[in-house]
Amino acid sequence: MSQIREQVRDHARDQVREYDTITVTPCTPHIGAEIGNIDLTRPLSNRQVEEVHDAIIARGVIFFRNQKIDFESHERLVRYFGEPHIHVGGKGTASTIVSGHPAIRKQYFDANSKRVSGEEWHSDQSCAEIPPMYSVLYQEIIPPNGGGDTMFASAYKAYEELSPSMKTYLEGKTATHDGARGFDKKADTYPVSVHPVVIRHPESGRKALFVNREFTSHINEVSAGESRGVLEFLYDHIARPHWNMRFRWTPIRSRSGTIAAPSIMRSGTIGRTFVRAIACSSKALSGRRRK
Repeated sequence: MSQIREQVRDHARDQVREYDTITVTPCTPHIGAEIGNIDLTRPLSNRQVEEVHDAIIARGVIFFRNQKIDFESHERLVRYFGEPHIHVGGKGTASTIVSGHPAIRKQYFDANSKRVSGEEWHSDQSCAEIPPMYSVLYQEIIPPNGGGDTMFASAYKAYEELSPSMKTYLEGKTATHDGARGFDKKADTYPVSVHPVVIRHPESGRKALFVNREFTSHINEVSAGESRGVLEFLYDHIARPHWNMRFRWTPIRSRSGTIAAPSIMRSGTIGRTFVRAIACSSKALSGRRRK
């Protein structure tokens, strides 16, 4: 009976939702959508906020083209969905704080940069005691000869495609997420947190894998060798092309923005790029356990 209920939920979720104030164009079958008929430089109506929120829940990550937003507009957008989250990377990141907007971080990379943020698949700041619910990215400079794309993977679909026996094995297990793995090790002191390997979205009820190469150090309830083997399998499984997508940022006529719900992302940059980002912690995903 539970399997039948799960199939009914999957069918309902896959139906095309009708939107009144915005347009929502899916990018792939499992993740991503471009949002149209919206101006982020102006305050949104309650109905627009509701529909953008529903689109995030349905698609995991959404994209806005042709939006020339300033810092105030960027932060206003975040506050529709929660309180701005202060980055836990401290002095160990490639980003800097925007004056007057402590939750907004900006970063610049070119061919001479020693490293580029986000080169590994990761979920933003999963090492935090309560990781952010959303990340909101805005790219201002686009490499003229290609590059600078960002990839996203659906950790929901990745979980759903696991075998029943693997789902049973992972249930109840937790993993340690260590900030020193993802940030400059000697620059600051970073949080270390424990979260379930499988989390459940508090609104949609969908389960998702919550481990990533950048921050997850080990599964706590098994031996080191078993942990390494299981995590490598899960990392490779999440990165399969069946449930990931590549987003190509476009210049003005437009700058582009994204809102990503807990998704796994990876950035690759060639040339010169400038990005600013802000996250918000409206609520923790159910099932997370504090250390």
